Parts: sequence; C-alpha cells; structure tokens
Amino acid sequence: MIRHRQDSVQALQEQERLAAQKARLAEQSVEAARAFAAKAETLSDGEALAMPDLFPVWEDVLAAGEKLTEGTVLRDGETLYRVVQAGGVVPQENQPPHAEGMLAVYRPIEPSHAGTEDDPIPWEYGMDCHAGQYFSYEGHVYRVAEGGDMIPCVWAPGPAGLWQWELVE
Repeated sequence: MIRHRQDSVQALQEQERLAAQKARLAEQSVEAARAFAAKAETLSDGEALAMPDLFPVWEDVLAAGEKLTEGTVLRDGETLYRVVQAGGVVPQENQPPHAEGMLAVYRPIEPSHAGTEDDPIPWEYGMDCHAGQYFSYEGHVYRVAEGGDMIPCVWAPGPAGLWQWELVE
C-alpha cells in the first residue's frame, strides 16, 4: 500500500517536472524568436507580416532607448513598421512611427496584394505608391498614373486636380 502511494506521488512529481520544463522551453523559444525577429533586418515584408507578434512593441523599443538600425521591424499598435532612415534612428517619445512627419523614418508594412485592378492594395497614409499600381480607397479603385510615383504617399486618392491618381471605378 505504501509503495503504491510513493509510486503515484513520484509519477505526479515527474509529470509536474515535465510540464514545467515544457513551459520553460516554450517561453524560451518565444523569447529566442523575438530576439531573432528584432535583429532580422533582412526579413521580407511578407515574412514579417506572418509573425507580427514576435516583433518588439513601440513602448518597449522606446523604453530601451537603443538605436534601431535601418530595416528593423517594430509594432506600433496593430501595425508593423520598418525603419527606412539611412543610418537608423534612436526612438524618441514624441516621434512614434504613426505620427505625422515620420514617414522618412518609419514606413508601415502592409499585407500583400497584387496591386492589380482585380486585387488593389488598400491605401494607407505613408505607403509607397508606384506608377501602374492599383489601390482601393473609400469604396473606389484608383491607379497611380505613369510618372506619378509617390514615395511615401501622403495624398489620399480622390481629390480633384491631383494628377497622380486616376479613378478606375
């Protein structure tokens, strides 16, 4: 009877030890992946979008106060941004990626779309818009006119007199 209890206790202790080890390994794996993602400036936009939760958040980057190299990806709210400023940037509290005037430093990373008339890219302030690409905005589809590259684009599609945008539908 005593032997049976000892075996049961040992089995439970072993299960608890293995569960704790598994939890530590999972936590360490996530931290390793986050460290990799934070230093992986060569990831494509598609690769970055496939693992958004692995990138450092703006508040943590700001608190660390360390220089971000060109190509670094970070999260600000639900949006991923890439550092595009040559030479990198030291984060400043009054200069978050989503702020007006920060497009020379940070660019939003958007989900992939073909940029065709059948699969237009949802337009967002600050994205790069190249001639021939199609964008959707407020229920309409627009094409960027030849010679109308806007890098970054700060003009929403639609206003009269803006020759860079051609209304398609």
